[in-house]
Amino acid sequence: MKKEIDLITWKCANPPKGKQRQMFPSRFIRNLKKFYPLEGKKILWMFSGATEEGGDTVDIRPETEATFICSYEHIPVKDGTYDMVIADPPYNQLFAREWKTDLPKPKHILKEAARITKNGGLIMILHCIIIPCYHKEGFKVQRIALHPILCGINNAIRVLNVFKKN
Repeated sequence: MKKEIDLITWKCANPPKGKQRQMFPSRFIRNLKKFYPLEGKKILWMFSGATEEGGDTVDIRPETEATFICSYEHIPVKDGTYDMVIADPPYNQLFAREWKTDLPKPKHILKEAARITKNGGLIMILHCIIIPCYHKEGFKVQRIALHPILCGINNAIRVLNVFKKN
C-alpha cells in the first residue's frame, strides 16, 4: 500500500522588508511552526545566515553572521547532529551571481542534510522543484510531504520538500 503524501498548500506573500535575512516568503515561518513545531529541536538553517528563530545557521557570506561560514556541501559537524535541517537555497542565476558561486545542487543539499540529521529527523528544502529522494545513492530519506508555497503578487509557486531520515 502506497503512503499518502501531505500536499497542503501554504499561502504566503513576498519576503518581508527588514530583519528577515533569509528572505523566506512572508508567513512561511508561521506556517512552518503550525505543521512542524520547532520548540525543543536542534535546528540547522542552511543558506540563511542569522535567523531570529534560533538554532545554527550556514552561509558562505561572512556578513550574514552565520554560525558556520562554509560551503553547504561540507558543514563541519558530526553525522546525526540535528533534529531538523531547513534549507532555502538560491535557485536562479541572479542569486548565484550575487553570491559569486554556482547554484547549489538539490542532490548535494539533500546528501549533506541527510548526513547531519539524526535518524527520525526532518529535512526541509524550499525550492522551485520537487526534489527526488535519491534512493539509489543511499541517502536513507523518505518523502513525507510536499507543500506548494504560493507567494508574491502573481502567486509564484515554490515547493517545500519534506523528508524524514530513516
